[in-house]
Amino acid sequence: MTRKTTGIPGLDGMLQGGFPFPSAILVAGEPGTGKTTLAVQSLFHGAREGEKGLYITAISEPQWLVQKFLSSFSFYNQELVEKGVVNFIDIGPTLLKNPSDMLNIIKKKIEQYQPLRIVIDPITPMTDMLQWRGETREFMHEIFAYLKAFNCLTLVTAELSYDDISHSQESYMVDGVIMLSYPEEEKVRRKFLEVLKMRGTKHTTGRQLIDITDEGLAVQAGLR
Repeated sequence: MTRKTTGIPGLDGMLQGGFPFPSAILVAGEPGTGKTTLAVQSLFHGAREGEKGLYITAISEPQWLVQKFLSSFSFYNQELVEKGVVNFIDIGPTLLKNPSDMLNIIKKKIEQYQPLRIVIDPITPMTDMLQWRGETREFMHEIFAYLKAFNCLTLVTAELSYDDISHSQESYMVDGVIMLSYPEEEKVRRKFLEVLKMRGTKHTTGRQLIDITDEGLAVQAGLR
Protein backbone atom coordinates (compact mmCIF):
# COMPACT_ATOMS: atom_id res chain seq x y z
CA MET A 1 0.00 0.00 0.00
CA THR A 2 1.23 3.47 -0.89
CA ARG A 3 1.64 5.73 2.13
CA LYS A 4 2.31 9.39 2.79
CA THR A 5 4.37 10.35 5.82
CA THR A 6 2.28 12.31 8.30
CA GLY A 7 4.73 15.01 9.32
CA ILE A 8 3.80 14.35 12.95
CA PRO A 9 6.73 13.06 15.05
CA GLY A 10 5.87 9.66 16.51
CA LEU A 11 2.77 9.07 14.36
CA ASP A 12 4.33 7.37 11.34
CA GLY A 13 5.62 4.60 13.58
CA MET A 14 2.06 3.95 14.75
CA LEU A 15 0.77 3.67 11.15
CA GLN A 16 3.29 1.39 9.41
CA GLY A 17 5.01 4.41 7.91
CA GLY A 18 2.23 6.92 7.34
CA PHE A 19 -1.30 7.58 6.10
CA PRO A 20 -2.65 5.26 3.37
CA PHE A 21 -2.77 7.04 0.00
CA PRO A 22 -5.27 7.92 -1.30
CA SER A 23 -7.49 8.15 1.78
CA ALA A 24 -9.74 10.36 3.86
CA ILE A 25 -8.83 10.59 7.55
CA LEU A 26 -11.07 11.97 10.29
CA VAL A 27 -9.27 13.90 13.04
CA ALA A 28 -11.84 14.14 15.82
CA GLY A 29 -11.89 15.69 19.26
CA GLU A 30 -13.35 18.38 21.45
CA PRO A 31 -12.24 22.04 21.13
CA GLY A 32 -8.63 22.66 22.11
CA THR A 33 -7.36 19.12 21.64
CA GLY A 34 -5.05 19.98 18.71
CA LYS A 35 -7.05 18.98 15.62
CA THR A 36 -6.18 22.00 13.50
CA THR A 37 -2.54 21.87 14.57
CA LEU A 38 -2.18 18.23 13.54
CA ALA A 39 -3.96 18.71 10.21
CA VAL A 40 -2.12 21.86 9.10
CA GLN A 41 1.23 20.54 10.33
CA SER A 42 0.73 17.55 8.02
CA LEU A 43 -0.33 19.88 5.20
CA PHE A 44 2.89 21.91 5.41
CA HIS A 45 4.94 18.73 5.73
CA GLY A 46 3.55 17.61 2.39
CA ALA A 47 4.24 21.06 0.91
CA ARG A 48 7.90 20.82 1.92
CA GLU A 49 7.98 17.49 0.07
CA GLY A 50 6.71 19.21 -3.07
CA GLU A 51 3.00 18.43 -2.70
CA LYS A 52 0.41 21.13 -3.33
CA GLY A 53 -1.83 21.65 -0.32
CA LEU A 54 -5.31 23.11 0.13
CA TYR A 55 -6.86 24.24 3.42
CA ILE A 56 -10.65 24.69 3.34
CA THR A 57 -12.55 26.24 6.22
CA ALA A 58 -16.02 27.63 6.89
CA ILE A 59 -15.53 29.06 10.35
CA SER A 60 -16.66 32.55 11.30
CA GLU A 61 -13.17 33.89 12.08
CA PRO A 62 -11.44 35.98 9.39
CA GLN A 63 -8.98 33.99 7.27
CA TRP A 64 -6.05 36.23 8.24
CA LEU A 65 -6.73 35.48 11.90
CA VAL A 66 -6.55 31.73 11.30
CA GLN A 67 -3.25 32.11 9.49
CA LYS A 68 -1.91 34.42 12.21
CA PHE A 69 -2.63 31.73 14.80
CA LEU A 70 -0.95 29.05 12.68
CA SER A 71 2.08 31.24 12.00
CA SER A 72 3.08 30.91 15.65
CA PHE A 73 4.23 27.36 14.85
CA SER A 74 7.60 26.74 13.21
CA PHE A 75 6.07 24.37 10.64
CA TYR A 76 4.11 27.27 9.10
CA ASN A 77 5.94 28.67 6.08
CA GLN A 78 4.59 31.92 4.64
CA GLU A 79 6.80 31.58 1.58
CA LEU A 80 4.99 28.36 0.60
CA VAL A 81 1.69 30.24 0.92
CA GLU A 82 2.89 33.15 -1.21
CA LYS A 83 4.17 30.75 -3.87
CA GLY A 84 0.79 29.01 -3.99
CA VAL A 85 2.10 25.65 -2.78
CA VAL A 86 -0.31 25.89 0.16
CA ASN A 87 -3.61 27.68 -0.39
CA PHE A 88 -6.15 28.80 2.23
CA ILE A 89 -9.79 28.97 1.15
CA ASP A 90 -12.76 30.26 3.16
CA ILE A 91 -16.17 28.97 2.01
CA GLY A 92 -17.99 30.52 4.96
CA PRO A 93 -19.91 33.03 2.80
CA THR A 94 -21.20 30.20 0.60
CA LEU A 95 -22.24 28.22 3.66
CA LEU A 96 -24.29 31.15 4.96
CA LYS A 97 -25.86 32.22 1.66
CA ASN A 98 -26.44 28.94 -0.14
CA PRO A 99 -25.53 25.77 1.82
CA SER A 100 -26.74 23.51 -1.01
CA ASP A 101 -24.01 24.91 -3.30
CA MET A 102 -21.23 24.12 -0.82
CA LEU A 103 -20.28 20.77 -2.35
CA ASN A 104 -19.94 22.27 -5.84
CA ILE A 105 -17.75 25.09 -4.48
CA ILE A 106 -15.46 22.61 -2.73
CA LYS A 107 -15.15 20.52 -5.91
CA LYS A 108 -14.35 23.60 -8.00
CA LYS A 109 -11.64 24.73 -5.58
CA ILE A 110 -10.06 21.28 -5.52
CA GLU A 111 -10.08 21.07 -9.31
CA GLN A 112 -8.67 24.58 -9.53
CA TYR A 113 -5.71 23.98 -7.20
CA GLN A 114 -5.11 20.24 -7.88
CA PRO A 115 -3.80 19.48 -4.37
CA LEU A 116 -2.30 16.21 -3.20
CA ARG A 117 -3.13 17.04 0.44
CA ILE A 118 -6.36 18.65 1.59
CA VAL A 119 -7.52 19.82 5.01
CA ILE A 120 -11.20 20.50 5.69
CA ASP A 121 -11.25 22.23 9.07
CA PRO A 122 -13.76 21.72 10.53
CA ILE A 123 -16.52 19.87 8.72
CA THR A 124 -18.88 20.28 11.71
CA PRO A 125 -20.40 23.69 10.78
CA MET A 126 -21.03 22.40 7.27
CA THR A 127 -22.94 19.36 8.46
CA ASP A 128 -24.78 21.38 11.12
CA MET A 129 -25.99 23.86 8.51
CA LEU A 130 -27.20 21.07 6.22
CA GLN A 131 -28.85 19.05 8.98
CA TRP A 132 -32.01 21.11 9.19
CA ARG A 133 -32.36 20.81 5.41
CA GLY A 134 -32.09 17.04 5.56
CA GLU A 135 -29.05 17.09 3.25
CA THR A 136 -26.29 15.97 5.61
CA ARG A 137 -26.14 12.29 4.62
CA GLU A 138 -26.14 13.06 0.90
CA PHE A 139 -23.43 15.70 1.34
CA MET A 140 -21.22 13.39 3.41
CA HIS A 141 -21.55 10.53 0.95
CA GLU A 142 -20.79 12.70 -2.07
CA ILE A 143 -17.88 14.62 -0.58
CA PHE A 144 -16.02 11.51 0.61
CA ALA A 145 -16.71 9.61 -2.62
CA TYR A 146 -15.35 12.58 -4.57
CA LEU A 147 -12.25 12.96 -2.38
CA LYS A 148 -11.33 9.28 -2.67
CA ALA A 149 -11.77 9.36 -6.44
CA PHE A 150 -9.59 12.49 -6.70
CA ASN A 151 -6.51 10.54 -5.59
CA CYS A 152 -5.41 12.68 -2.67
CA LEU A 153 -4.90 12.58 1.09
CA THR A 154 -7.61 14.45 2.98
CA LEU A 155 -7.65 15.26 6.68
CA VAL A 156 -11.10 16.23 7.93
CA THR A 157 -11.47 17.67 11.43
CA ALA A 158 -14.69 17.42 13.43
CA GLU A 159 -15.89 18.50 16.85
CA LEU A 160 -16.66 15.05 18.26
CA SER A 161 -16.16 13.35 21.62
CA TYR A 162 -15.62 9.64 22.25
CA ASP A 163 -19.36 9.26 22.86
CA ASP A 164 -20.14 10.90 19.50
CA ILE A 165 -17.85 8.74 17.37
CA SER A 166 -19.88 5.52 17.48
CA HIS A 167 -22.90 7.13 15.80
CA SER A 168 -21.24 9.79 13.65
CA GLN A 169 -21.61 9.51 9.88
CA GLU A 170 -18.08 10.77 9.35
CA SER A 171 -16.45 7.86 11.18
CA TYR A 172 -18.16 5.28 8.96
CA MET A 173 -17.33 7.01 5.68
CA VAL A 174 -13.64 7.72 6.20
CA ASP A 175 -10.68 5.36 5.89
CA GLY A 176 -9.18 6.30 9.23
CA VAL A 177 -10.14 7.88 12.55
CA ILE A 178 -7.70 9.66 14.86
CA MET A 179 -9.15 10.75 18.20
CA LEU A 180 -7.63 13.57 20.23
CA SER A 181 -8.63 14.08 23.85
CA TYR A 182 -7.55 15.80 27.06
CA PRO A 183 -9.10 13.97 30.01
CA GLU A 184 -8.54 15.07 33.58
CA GLU A 185 -6.49 12.57 35.57
CA GLU A 186 -5.62 13.26 39.20
CA LYS A 187 -6.66 16.92 38.76
CA VAL A 188 -4.32 17.32 35.77
CA ARG A 189 -5.34 17.45 32.11
CA ARG A 190 -3.07 15.76 29.60
CA LYS A 191 -3.56 15.48 25.85
CA PHE A 192 -3.75 12.13 24.10
CA LEU A 193 -3.97 10.73 20.58
CA GLU A 194 -5.60 7.41 19.73
CA VAL A 195 -5.89 5.72 16.34
CA LEU A 196 -9.35 4.16 16.37
CA LYS A 197 -9.40 3.04 12.75
CA MET A 198 -7.00 2.92 9.80
CA ARG A 199 -7.89 0.70 6.86
CA GLY A 200 -5.17 -1.59 5.57
CA THR A 201 -2.92 -0.72 8.50
CA LYS A 202 -1.77 -2.66 11.55
CA HIS A 203 -1.81 0.43 13.70
CA THR A 204 -0.78 0.96 17.29
CA THR A 205 -3.80 0.91 19.60
CA GLY A 206 -4.51 2.71 22.85
CA ARG A 207 -4.15 6.33 23.93
CA GLN A 208 -0.72 7.86 23.39
CA LEU A 209 0.50 11.00 25.13
CA ILE A 210 1.04 14.06 22.90
CA ASP A 211 2.85 17.36 23.35
CA ILE A 212 2.07 20.62 21.53
CA THR A 213 4.96 23.09 21.44
CA ASP A 214 6.10 25.93 19.17
CA GLU A 215 7.27 23.24 16.76
CA GLY A 216 3.82 21.66 16.56
CA LEU A 217 2.29 18.40 17.73
CA ALA A 218 4.35 15.31 18.58
CA VAL A 219 3.24 11.88 19.77
CA GLN A 220 5.09 10.35 22.70
CA ALA A 221 4.28 6.77 21.70
CA GLY A 222 4.51 4.31 24.55
CA LEU A 223 3.99 6.96 27.25
CA ARG A 224 0.62 6.87 29.03
